[in-house]
Amino acid sequence: MPALRAIALVGLLASCGKKPNGPPPEITGLAAVPASAEVVIAADVPRVAASPLVSRAVDQLLLRDPALQMSWQKLQQSCKIDPTQIQHLVLAMGPHAGTQPGTGPVLMVATGKLSETEFAQCVRGLVGQGSGSLNVKEASGHTMYEARDGNRVVYFSFSRADTVVLGTDEAFVLDAIGSGKKALDNPDLARWIELADQRAPLWAAGKVDPRVGAHLARITTGQISAGPVALALTFDPTAGAKATLAAVMVNPQDAKALESFGNANKGMLGYAAQARSLGTIVDKFKIAADGSIVRFSIDLSIDEVNQVISALDGKAPAAQDAAPPK
Repeated sequence: MPALRAIALVGLLASCGKKPNGPPPEITGLAAVPASAEVVIAADVPRVAASPLVSRAVDQLLLRDPALQMSWQKLQQSCKIDPTQIQHLVLAMGPHAGTQPGTGPVLMVATGKLSETEFAQCVRGLVGQGSGSLNVKEASGHTMYEARDGNRVVYFSFSRADTVVLGTDEAFVLDAIGSGKKALDNPDLARWIELADQRAPLWAAGKVDPRVGAHLARITTGQISAGPVALALTFDPTAGAKATLAAVMVNPQDAKALESFGNANKGMLGYAAQARSLGTIVDKFKIAADGSIVRFSIDLSIDEVNQVISALDGKAPAAQDAAPPK
């Protein structure tokens, strides 16, 4: 759940403000992500904000999660947050604890027009409303803040004047603000990140839990020997929906088998989509294998996105009655 709420915050901050393309990725927070991270998600907030698709998704998210909506309203009212101050957000997830996937430490790096003094005062005010506290200490040449509110603890520090690093795991935050190895020093993670377009409004890359891969192997009825070891996503929602998902397979044979399996099921999906007049949309979904990489891609115009939303919001047309017997 911490990871889902952190990802939701990306969308919330992205729902306001529109500005042109930002600086290249090497100064947007990736340099703060520790080498131990297994998943990285990056968003160019002003560009993502221009998307009606994202705005609608955020609205739906808030409607379905009243607790998240209240938290966001409280944050806005208490801190007077202007989302246009945030230029880039990077989320990173470390290795999961125990046997449960998705439970690793989560880190958020926000870059923009930020003030350490104002941010700390904001957090102090939030936790000070109850039995919470804000403690300060020096770490790796930076000021480390520990905000406690009941059983919840958040650590944050400014790695530089315009970049704040937040997380629920102190060691993960210390790794981020320290001088140790970072994400691009991890050869596997660096290779997966290269598969995504880092200049896209939204991109992600990371390791796939082996159990997820094993499940995919089962649903393909053994056509592939193992599932993907990593995924890389590039998503541009600014003028419709343009997305590419690259699956890193164990070998070219599995990649080709997954391509065949996907295209076979694409035909069945297209047949079912005809009921909602979405057959042409399914036709735009492409699957292609290149060595050990399988790429799933789609490029929809804004009109096509609206067509999909309309079909999903509405009801399927009623089935035709059979003709009466003669």
